[in-house]
Amino acid sequence: MIKFVILLPFLELILFILFGDILGFFNVLTYILLTGIFGFWLIFPSKGYKVDIRTIATEPVEWIFKRFAGILLVIPGFITDFVGILVLIKPLRKFIWSFLPSQFINFGYNFNNKSNKDNNIKKENIIEGEYKDLDKK
Repeated sequence: MIKFVILLPFLELILFILFGDILGFFNVLTYILLTGIFGFWLIFPSKGYKVDIRTIATEPVEWIFKRFAGILLVIPGFITDFVGILVLIKPLRKFIWSFLPSQFINFGYNFNNKSNKDNNIKKENIIEGEYKDLDKK
């Protein structure tokens, strides 16, 4: 995975040059700019910076995927744009969600349970005692 992240900028540059030859430089540049603007619109909808809590509460996965697709579309390049557009397609979201590790899917649930367990453990492991500082006379 780390190798792919390191290799990604080089692949994006190669594809930029390839599509620049095929479609023309200004067409490719326009495409990159339009996908970047669309990505910003997905990250920050027309409502501005206000977050609609009801939307997040009723459809958290949809909200996460739209923001993730927006981030991918803002990053200039054809691979990230392609993956960002794939993430926007609803049937593919469920397919992608099935490939995520269970620790990621249940992060909030596990985090809350861990913190409750840790609090219970901390309460059970309290040792009371008295001490005397031998250095002071």
